[in-house]
Amino acid sequence: MLGPFSIAVIALISTGIVDTIYLGRLTDPARPGLAIMALAALGYVFPLTFMGNSANIGLGAGTNSAVSRALGQGDIEKSKRHAAASILLALTVMMILSIVVLTLVPFLLPRVIAREAVQVMAYDYLLISYPGLIIVSIASMSNNVLRAHGEAILPSSIMILSAVINIILDPFLIFGLGPFPRMELQGAALATTIGHTIAAGYGLYLVLFHRKAVSFAQMTWGSMLRAWRIIGDVGIFAAFTNIIVPVGVFVVVTIMGLRLEEADVAAFTAATRAELISVGLLYALSACIGAITGRNGGAGKTERVRETFRVCYWICVIWGTLMAVPLALFAPQIAHVFTNDPILIEKMTPYFYIVPITISGYGFVFVSAAGLNALGRPLFGLSYTIIRSLVLYIGLVAIGIFIAGLKGAFFGVAGANIISGLLALIWTMKKAPMSAKKS
Repeated sequence: MLGPFSIAVIALISTGIVDTIYLGRLTDPARPGLAIMALAALGYVFPLTFMGNSANIGLGAGTNSAVSRALGQGDIEKSKRHAAASILLALTVMMILSIVVLTLVPFLLPRVIAREAVQVMAYDYLLISYPGLIIVSIASMSNNVLRAHGEAILPSSIMILSAVINIILDPFLIFGLGPFPRMELQGAALATTIGHTIAAGYGLYLVLFHRKAVSFAQMTWGSMLRAWRIIGDVGIFAAFTNIIVPVGVFVVVTIMGLRLEEADVAAFTAATRAELISVGLLYALSACIGAITGRNGGAGKTERVRETFRVCYWICVIWGTLMAVPLALFAPQIAHVFTNDPILIEKMTPYFYIVPITISGYGFVFVSAAGLNALGRPLFGLSYTIIRSLVLYIGLVAIGIFIAGLKGAFFGVAGANIISGLLALIWTMKKAPMSAKKS
């Protein structure tokens, strides 16, 4: 499963990287420092869009868990009802979340962003990207239903289709090439939304007609509510687990904005986007582990569950080490890919010497959470993520900012990755149960 998913996740991550590259090259004589403004705005809204995506990921984890455990127990009809209920649940939750966020952000942004022009850019981006997350929920649930069946190529194709369309449209909508208007940051949001919309239609076709893995006809009001409870038992905690990550990032970016310069926020945004490509395989690993632990746990094969965790941890270590070396060796060149601004390049470069070598620790955290979510045990992942993102990440990065500015923030991120990763690995292998709760 890891091969196709790695390609798909890297393709999806590449959309954010391509956005950053293009936005980092925006120029306008009437608006000096436009690239810095655009990247700073993206940095401020990233935690909010990540929060919406995290809710989708959490609901997807609940779907994967419920469907995979039903399949492990041999009840195919139940798995189809769970899958249908998951799509309706995701649409409902994401519509409510979008309304709440878009209502609150006009009051929130002026309190964390000093420059009015950056506030406007951030709000315009959210007006397009957040309603688009409702559509993303369909693609996400379709993806997770297919993954719960042990499929790799079809769910990967949903993600790749979305990414390819996004990347193709980006330069046309950001820079206004050909007949398209110049939309800058809004163009990046619109390209993403169009890609997700086409992918959602394709994903729905796959689960409804091609694989027939979803059945609305067999679903009753009672079965839907039962399925929502089962999905929610994992999905709510998994959503909170994922939402905690952008909350931590938002707090850190806010501290950075209050304590440091706008260029520091822009550099931090670009550097973290640049590193995403190296984390792609580990995100793919977390997308794969649930289908294996959920089905084997549902069948009572606990030793296979334990071995799955062990293998995944070794993959985190090997991959993290392999990616850290080229990122450190070519740090200035990588920074230059993302922006031509010499100030941003200088500020970004230390990140690649400090943080990438620790990403295996961060991988331990979200791989452990994903594997245990599929077993119907989401409190472990929630605990790991609270420790990593709310306690260590915010605390160590804040201390680093006050001591050494942006470079201190980078050391704080590295420390949070190492400590939280070791805690997740030891607790999962020594204390966490390897059996699955009944779906």
